[in-house]
Amino acid sequence: MSLLSVKDVSLSFGGVRALDSVSLELNQGEILGLIGPNGAGKTTLFNCISGVLRPDHGLIRFEDQPILRLKPHERAQRGIARTFQDLQVWPSMTVLENCQLPFDALSGRSTIADALRLPWANQVERESIERARAVLHALDLLEHSERLAGDLPVGLQRRVEIARALAMKPKLILLDEPASGLDADETNALAAALNRIRDKFNVSMLLVDHDMSLVMRACDYLYVLDFGELISTGRPERVREDPRVIEAYLGAAAEATTEAETVKARPKRKLEVLPPVSAQPLLEVKDVSAGYGGIEVIRGISLTVGRGEIVACIGANGAGKTTTLRAISGIIRTNRGKVTFDGKDITRKAPEAIVRLGMVHIPQGRGLFPQLTVAETLRLASYSGAVSVDLTPALDAFPMLKTRLNQAVGTLSGGQQQMVALARALLVQPKLLFLDEMSQGLAPAVVQQLFERIELFRKSGTSVFLVEQFVDSALAIADRERTAPTSSNRGRWPWRARHP
Repeated sequence: MSLLSVKDVSLSFGGVRALDSVSLELNQGEILGLIGPNGAGKTTLFNCISGVLRPDHGLIRFEDQPILRLKPHERAQRGIARTFQDLQVWPSMTVLENCQLPFDALSGRSTIADALRLPWANQVERESIERARAVLHALDLLEHSERLAGDLPVGLQRRVEIARALAMKPKLILLDEPASGLDADETNALAAALNRIRDKFNVSMLLVDHDMSLVMRACDYLYVLDFGELISTGRPERVREDPRVIEAYLGAAAEATTEAETVKARPKRKLEVLPPVSAQPLLEVKDVSAGYGGIEVIRGISLTVGRGEIVACIGANGAGKTTTLRAISGIIRTNRGKVTFDGKDITRKAPEAIVRLGMVHIPQGRGLFPQLTVAETLRLASYSGAVSVDLTPALDAFPMLKTRLNQAVGTLSGGQQQMVALARALLVQPKLLFLDEMSQGLAPAVVQQLFERIELFRKSGTSVFLVEQFVDSALAIADRERTAPTSSNRGRWPWRARHP
């Protein structure tokens, strides 16, 4: 029985055709995969289904009822829940509170009833807590129920988002890049969890992801988009062998993956490794410790980045890589230690003061303003130290952006948004660039292009400190590698040279 029916849906942004007569059918109890390269229109279709965007043409029916005229919250009440490509947990609330909120929203409780502590309101609150704990138990999150969601590593935050969606008691969950930022073990666990959730909660799923190991294991049927058009449909094992899918999704020279493989991009060539322009370190970190609240995430970290160097920092989720970047760039305060940048002590300086000294940080999630156009976003470089607003260098480096200057950043694909973030940093011409999980949520062909663009920063005199889970790609361009600590070697970050 068809649960969701999409018929001939089309949508354009200005002169860019994001969706072109797309149709799909999702049956009850099915996990349906929607794959394709960045910019193919996958998230745009999600936004049309959930009510964030209204298509120009076409029809969307849920449980055989038209829903195009319904607002997003009305569609949620009908049983459509979703997660987002960029994490949307409430970081200052506990995991249990994140999961409890949807129950509270659906319970009909009022502020007055809660304030007066009416018996029925207390009963409903107890039931919501019990239900939230049951969902957390199903996703192996119960032991983290009292932790702040923002303090968890990315892998656990992804599961919190899924738990919150399940808390709405949906009939359909739209999963947008649920494996984004996860390592191989976490991805394998997620694939098993999705099938377990489907059976336990009797819920259907529409899944968008670039991680083919997850797609092949979790999905019953696949639809493939490219430039807004469907180019292939079928069972995963058949779609995997389709030459059109291989060329569009992985690049013409790529090979199809097997179920035991996760697609990982590599640069086509080994980029030239230039020697540092000076023996004097540009960045020196000595015995730095930092964390969140009373939890110390990194302890006794010491590292250096030379002038003109590309340095890769690798490690498992939760090892403290992002926390290290946040502490150095001033986003969180250090507890101990000293940070020196370009000969100046920047320990505990405000982030804006550090930016003015020539350090730019592209965070995990890219840190863009979704309502601004591409052109407006690039012109923001003038507020970060750029001497002019000439966009030519950025557009030469990323030609695709020339046709999207007047398009809102929030309507771009993940890969296009990452290009905007890198283009803006290129205009600033910083002394040091921090890149946190640049490849998160991106198709392999796009990851390959972005890694090749990193060399542009080195040629312009910028050092790069790269935090990345795609190890092969990162090490292929790095002069040195930094291994983030685990619980057994916290504070000991060994260097390994990467000179040819």
